[in-house]
Amino acid sequence: MEKKKGTVIGLGGLELFWQAWLPEVPRAIVLIIHGFGEHSGRYGNVVDTLVPNDIGVFALDHRGHGRSQGLQGHVDSFNDYVKDVHSFFTEVVRPAAGEIPIFILGHSMGSIIAMNYVAAYSEDLNGYILSGTGAISPVSGGKALQGITAFLSGIAPRARIKFPLAPDFISRDPEVVAAYKADTLVHNKISFRLARGMNTSLTAGAKAIVSLQLPVLIQCGSEDESFAGQQQLFDSLQSKDKTLEIYQGYKHEVYNELQADRQRALGDLAAWLKQQISK
Repeated sequence: MEKKKGTVIGLGGLELFWQAWLPEVPRAIVLIIHGFGEHSGRYGNVVDTLVPNDIGVFALDHRGHGRSQGLQGHVDSFNDYVKDVHSFFTEVVRPAAGEIPIFILGHSMGSIIAMNYVAAYSEDLNGYILSGTGAISPVSGGKALQGITAFLSGIAPRARIKFPLAPDFISRDPEVVAAYKADTLVHNKISFRLARGMNTSLTAGAKAIVSLQLPVLIQCGSEDESFAGQQQLFDSLQSKDKTLEIYQGYKHEVYNELQADRQRALGDLAAWLKQQISK
């Protein structure tokens, strides 16, 4: 396996960190779009599953996340994430992939970015995977709280608060949770502007992908506290090639669950990709 890393210039001139893991002769590429508060280095289980199957992995640290520049936990506009991913795709991923298939894997907040990205640039992709996602997010609260968030996003967009979920929402594996809490590149600060943007972009993204005909795989845990409406999202999709896996008992990060459980989710991911590549 060959590992690469570098930087790409995002919107507004911010330097964004990326890394990649490549087999000797890749048959396809997966572009990982990570979630809120984390970074590209937390997908070792996915890398260790896909690379031996001759699938290369590229991943970008979002602005304000990981090793990338930007105010931690803040974005001026949620669409800045989409534009950053497109810069990374056009400048790094597409040239590296050449003619082989490219898939996007968006997790959590990354699934919201992925929905909006796929809707805008579907012609560049061969399919997409959404992990830890849904049609709605219970974390955003009811209409009253959303109204307050919208108001504060306007008058104090860069002010940040603590993310409302405790770290153990990600997994039932205590080692995964401990590593998450000890990871100095993980944070739990979210600005009012980002909170507002996540909520509105989830609604917009879920609507935007309805008519797409790209193959799609959705993988979620039945005990995920941060998203809901997985079946609703799946049922709305008009693609003839769509798969939904809701894993009973799993929490938010299905690829980082207890050992036997994560292997099932990772195995389903690899099998789906191999099926798509062989078409």
